[in-house]
Amino acid sequence: MKKLPFANIGINGFRGLRFLKLEGLGRVNILVGDNNSGKTSVLEALSLMCQPFNPDEWLSMVGRRDFGRLDETRLLSLRWCFTQNGASFEPDIFFDAGCDFQCEGTFPLRTLRVNYKEFVGEPSPEERRRDLRFSRRPEPDIEEPMRGGELVHYPDWDEHELSGAFQGRLFPDMEQIPPLRVWEGILGPRMNRPRKGPRLNAEVLTPYSYQFNRIQVRSHSNQIFRGDMSRVIELLQDFDPNIEGIDLASYYGDRPAIYIKHRKLGFAPLSVFGDAMRRSVLLAATLTSLSGGVLMIDEVEVGIHVAALGRVFKWLVDSAKELDVQIFVTTHSLEALDALLSAGLVTDDGDIVAFHLAQTPEGTNCKRYSEDILQRLRFERGLDVR
Repeated sequence: MKKLPFANIGINGFRGLRFLKLEGLGRVNILVGDNNSGKTSVLEALSLMCQPFNPDEWLSMVGRRDFGRLDETRLLSLRWCFTQNGASFEPDIFFDAGCDFQCEGTFPLRTLRVNYKEFVGEPSPEERRRDLRFSRRPEPDIEEPMRGGELVHYPDWDEHELSGAFQGRLFPDMEQIPPLRVWEGILGPRMNRPRKGPRLNAEVLTPYSYQFNRIQVRSHSNQIFRGDMSRVIELLQDFDPNIEGIDLASYYGDRPAIYIKHRKLGFAPLSVFGDAMRRSVLLAATLTSLSGGVLMIDEVEVGIHVAALGRVFKWLVDSAKELDVQIFVTTHSLEALDALLSAGLVTDDGDIVAFHLAQTPEGTNCKRYSEDILQRLRFERGLDVR
């Protein structure tokens, strides 16, 4: 039996997910379903479960979804992470809600309860210094109360099943987990508080992550220190056999960026190459730095032409098995689903599983398709399981 960080998970009260159970998870898990069925929300819930002692991850999570800052405040962003009711639309109502996560697997977290409540209070001087507006001018003489929100984590662990990288790790008491406090009138970034307690090595890639220099540089930096460069080059040479290497550099000695060593072009910036190359660089650098961890990819097919899906996904599946990484992907593409299934045919060990999500009045329904059933439905009957 395969040992994976997550074998089964349950999610209730997070965004639109209610009473959802994903059981019998595999090495590669494909989430399909209609728009607004909850596929991306599952990835977000997993990112929170991977860091149960770090409530700050909520701000990273809502920032990935609202990267253009369409929401009025981060306070509203957090409010909409929980199941809504009619009263929550009243501006004078102080929202109070919670959500629950359950999981089984080699990661010893068993449950995570998260409570969120709003209040009126006065931010501390340290919290006010987080505001970019106050950082450019003296703090005001009068400190007026403002609406705030507090988010608290309550994780529960099975310490009797600790093994591997988690054996001997310290588990903070509940009161040692500082709550996350967000204020309606404070715009600044989150505080980089020290992380306490065990966490899973995990990363989330969005459909647009490959377009941001800081994300590419961070992933490649992690790969340099923790990964295998040859694996990255192996994937990139599938696109262009003239590629000889990849490195971080700065032409003017200022802002670092990723450069490709090319037999004909010399050292060329990554921006010179197409979307498929840029997305593959990010996939490869991220995956190869996550040994024993979890990789979550939203809309896995974005930026990669249909003709290249097969070889990219074959590399992805094979590398995940060799590096012991568990992968969760969402997709709307039938071509991407077929490419992932074809990648699994190499070893035919049933590592690929699909879950179809659907929202109903009773909750979030989930139908599981094992790899052999998927193979028959797609390649023998030609049925659409999305």
